[in-house]
Amino acid sequence: MVTTAFNTTLKPATLALAVSLAWSLPAASQESSSWQRCNRADVKALKVFTVGEAALYRQNCDAADLLAPPLKLSFRYFREVPGDAFGKAAMHFLEKNLPASQFTRLEPELKSFNQHYQDVDDGDRYVLVYEDGGLTLTLNGQALAEQQGDDFARAYLTIWFGQAPYSETMKETLLGQR
Repeated sequence: MVTTAFNTTLKPATLALAVSLAWSLPAASQESSSWQRCNRADVKALKVFTVGEAALYRQNCDAADLLAPPLKLSFRYFREVPGDAFGKAAMHFLEKNLPASQFTRLEPELKSFNQHYQDVDDGDRYVLVYEDGGLTLTLNGQALAEQQGDDFARAYLTIWFGQAPYSETMKETLLGQR
């Protein structure tokens, strides 16, 4: 009954974002001893339903700027989420967080990147890796999309770390401010 209420109440954009935020932890094939999990946070939909968990990985968690490359942002999901929901939610939060001129300039690359999202199920993991001047998206260890440019990568991370993030609580927790 709670699941039915959850499914019918959750708007596609909110679900997509929740799924995006729940991007999973790196698959074993991607894990390396050089990556440390700095912080983890629940990913909530409607601020109530936990749909996954997010984690921020760095090679040094004591870095002054936790968002400077290299970093990994991972999401592990606890439920099914349609792939198109991720892209829709991402565009919603990018438009909220980026100046209009920057959003317009990056919009073709953002749309191209977002079209690679796929449906996920319980246990699936999305990972964003920001390093070497670009951003890579993987699902369960398989590379899906890559976009070069620090400007693009920094802009994309505003979904979770911008002034109007998906979840202020999740942002603060991942950055170690809670």
